[in-house]
Amino acid sequence: MATVNTPLSVWLAIFAAVSYVGYTVVRRRYFHPLSHVPGPFLWSVSGLPLFYQQAILEGQLMHVLPELHAIYGPVVRISPDEIHLSDPENYDRIHSVGSKFYKDPAFYGCMEGPLKTPIILTVIPNEDHRVRRAVLNPFFSRRSTLELEPVVRGKARKLVELIEASLLSGKEGRPGPGVFDAHHAVRAFSVDVITEYAYANCWNQMDMDDWGAGYQEAIRSVQSFFPWFLTFPFLSSVFGLVPDSVNVALFPWFKKWYDSLQVIRTAVTRVRKEISMGVVPPRRTIFHDLMDPPPFEDEGDNKKQRPRLSDEIVFADAVNVTGAGAETTGSTVGRAIFEIISNPVVYATLSQELREALPSSDPETFSLVALEKLPYLSAVIKEAIRLNPGLPGHLPRVVPVGGAGVTFNGYTVPPGTVVSMSAWTLHHNTEAFPDPERFDPTRWTNAPSPDALRAREKSMIPFGRGSRTCLGQNLALCELHYTLASIFRRFAFDGDGTGRRLGVHPDFARSDLQLVEMLLGYHPRKARKLRLIFESAK
Repeated sequence: MATVNTPLSVWLAIFAAVSYVGYTVVRRRYFHPLSHVPGPFLWSVSGLPLFYQQAILEGQLMHVLPELHAIYGPVVRISPDEIHLSDPENYDRIHSVGSKFYKDPAFYGCMEGPLKTPIILTVIPNEDHRVRRAVLNPFFSRRSTLELEPVVRGKARKLVELIEASLLSGKEGRPGPGVFDAHHAVRAFSVDVITEYAYANCWNQMDMDDWGAGYQEAIRSVQSFFPWFLTFPFLSSVFGLVPDSVNVALFPWFKKWYDSLQVIRTAVTRVRKEISMGVVPPRRTIFHDLMDPPPFEDEGDNKKQRPRLSDEIVFADAVNVTGAGAETTGSTVGRAIFEIISNPVVYATLSQELREALPSSDPETFSLVALEKLPYLSAVIKEAIRLNPGLPGHLPRVVPVGGAGVTFNGYTVPPGTVVSMSAWTLHHNTEAFPDPERFDPTRWTNAPSPDALRAREKSMIPFGRGSRTCLGQNLALCELHYTLASIFRRFAFDGDGTGRRLGVHPDFARSDLQLVEMLLGYHPRKARKLRLIFESAK
């Protein structure tokens, strides 16, 4: 029998590869600037454990991180160049206004592939972000939210009417009589609010038979690419070269994504043309504020010209606003609805407060200012966003260059180190929130002491803090107040004289509310969707 001799070059290649891997492992574990930071062995020598949790297991990192902190303490090394922190005292050091920490280019850069242009979320230099955001801030300010409150109010009224129509008769193209698809409906509500609010051109997803489910799935699916692009950066470039038609053939849900991009791009072109022709719109939209901003803004005694943004940047930021606003607020509304209905005490207490404060169940008679003064409603909203933050996972920042590094809980790390904290970990801090998985609005209304309440507020970061805080925070809170007040003022615990109150469909369980971290928080694909029914109020 002939003997096959392996060429020497092959053995040399194998030896070189094994030597390189061995050298890399030893260097990262024992001679790296972060070698003194505790953490699992594999995580400290390779980024593959992060990839496995995020890409293969679909966003499970957020649940693993608290387990790692329970073993290794408040500072854990989760990749060769990244540490994760759990002590809320560190959050403001990293994220406060004026902080020199900046976004990790590797993490945020991988998000630009599907858009092929930087969105405001991915702008890395802090000064560039400040200038870019200064143009957007007025449109999402408290003042603007109050001025456009009728948009939210009208959509909330429509949502309540659709709930009643569906549960009573099964009309409006929804599931059969007595069942309401709350999962998709509340997300459609959020899309309709943001598109009417920002573009003055509602997408009317609440009128669609499927509640715009295709668009909602497209937004999620686009994010599923991020961990692949982060671990294998060349894939982002490859993605950019693939024709849209090929992507649609391979991934059918991409069609809804591309359709939404085309709608926004067309609107940008139309508004640019109207501005050049001197057309005065009935109401200024986000496109007008970005393309043709008011000439000056006050900064103390100084006045400064606002920059005009290019069409591509306007397009990218509009896509970001729509996509982020749909899932984050919609998901939190869904969580709140489930928790309220599932807890008779919460349902009854909220119903009583709303009935006493709101003589009419018609949302057109509500005002945001009045709703914000209701303590129990506000507490319910806080608990909902605590358990269902829009961005629950780790958001990496980089220790600024220059200086001797930064010390966190006794561990000094050098400039260039990637540092992250996550809302999910802080919102489940057992010192601030005993029994953290329990939905308990009285955490906020009956805190045992002022110090306990301050500790809870310090650990609450559903919108982030500092200069990079969520742009749409005011609008999101407005939506939450209006949807929950409208639904539970109309469908009260005692039936409001109808003999019926809302119930959760028996095929849905609390386990279906588990969150996974894509970039935004989602429920697992296998999770059943929240549906509502009428049940007896007796």
